Amino acid sequence: MLTPLPVISQRERQAGGCCTPFVEPDLSADDAADLATTTKALADPTRLRIIDTVRKASPEAVCQCELLPLFQMSQPALSKHLKILVAAGLIGTERRGLWAYYYDRPDGLKGLASWLS
Repeated sequence: MLTPLPVISQRERQAGGCCTPFVEPDLSADDAADLATTTKALADPTRLRIIDTVRKASPEAVCQCELLPLFQMSQPALSKHLKILVAAGLIGTERRGLWAYYYDRPDGLKGLASWLS
């Protein structure tokens, strides 16, 4: 089966052989930076699994000590992943005594979902 080629309409050329752009990006530089932070946080398989675990436990918060046995890594490595996810706004955290508990932030993916749709 042949794939149709994209449409290329005639464009007026400027001096020097360049064209004037006929589309502008919808994303501002700040919005693009926010989306980049979110997608970078999601671009790691371990972090995707952490989010999956926290979302599955929702509405309950999950203690870091409960997450540690699920992932074959040290406590500092897990803390680093959790810190990245919290900084990206994908999960929330609350300190209770010595332990940190993590919970789902359903609005954390709204920006990415609306841009993709």
